Amino acid sequence: MNELEFNPVEIFLSNEERRISEIIMDFVISFTISNVGIVTNILVIIVFVKQGFKESVNISMTTIAVWDLIKCLAAAMQRMSGPLAVWSKSDAESWTNISVVVFNYLIVIQVTSLACLCVCIPFKVKWLLTTKVTLTVCLFISVVIFGLFSVMFGIYDIYWTHSNRYNTSIALYKHNEFYEANENPLFWYYNLSGILWPLVSFTVIVICTTIIVHMLRQSSKFRSGQAEINKESSNQLSTRDRQVVKMLVVIISVYVICLSPRIAIYIVKCFVYEFYFIRRYHNIFMFVCYILWILEMGNGAVNFFIFYAMSSSFRTTFTSICKKK
Repeated sequence: MNELEFNPVEIFLSNEERRISEIIMDFVISFTISNVGIVTNILVIIVFVKQGFKESVNISMTTIAVWDLIKCLAAAMQRMSGPLAVWSKSDAESWTNISVVVFNYLIVIQVTSLACLCVCIPFKVKWLLTTKVTLTVCLFISVVIFGLFSVMFGIYDIYWTHSNRYNTSIALYKHNEFYEANENPLFWYYNLSGILWPLVSFTVIVICTTIIVHMLRQSSKFRSGQAEINKESSNQLSTRDRQVVKMLVVIISVYVICLSPRIAIYIVKCFVYEFYFIRRYHNIFMFVCYILWILEMGNGAVNFFIFYAMSSSFRTTFTSICKKK
């Protein structure tokens, strides 16, 4: 079964209202943000490559930029069905059914853990966070998280069939034999994974951010107390380190804001079976997803502006690159 064959029950939202919401929120807003995200993440990668990877934070941020770029590319490609419908509605329908969005969750855990270590014990644990270790951790997290969700890419089969609606052949999707044989465990695996991993990420982020803020305050108090006697301390954060940590806190805060709705949706799905695609509450579920996707695309596109606003070294490097061109 797929949405082409499915006529949603008009509960809370009519089919026409959902379609208008899709055009405005998904094909216009999300599509625009995802294309902005493609440009901004490429710029972030270029800047950090130009700066080099002597700092482990640069590796972490570049890894996030790469995954955000993949996410924005996948989202933009999926939403090409909107512009494509202007020329061919049948091709747009096929494109919609074939497209798959790449999921992105937990690399930010490594970033927050890194920030937490660097703030709690400044300059005493950096030998643990060499560029090689940071790169290995980023790659490991990327492979593990993608691997955990890869099973969900194998539950559908794409097939071509004649459509009376379009009077031509279009691509459709259906659950395959693997899904039919494992429907119940796959349902719970997907939903629990959608709750567990983001919730773990959310918890780690909150804990690390709390520690970061606490240590920043302690560092500020220490500097104020030492200013009068002009005494140096090995636990004092440099101005650059404080600015880097503040920037990370902003990035983490944006991520938490964008992550919270996803956790809430997966929790609701566990208790309300009909709250999902092609089920009783299809229309309202899709409307909520349009909001979620706007937040996720925004999260994937915003880091460039945070870096530019809060990092003088990023601004300097970006400006120098622009002047050369």
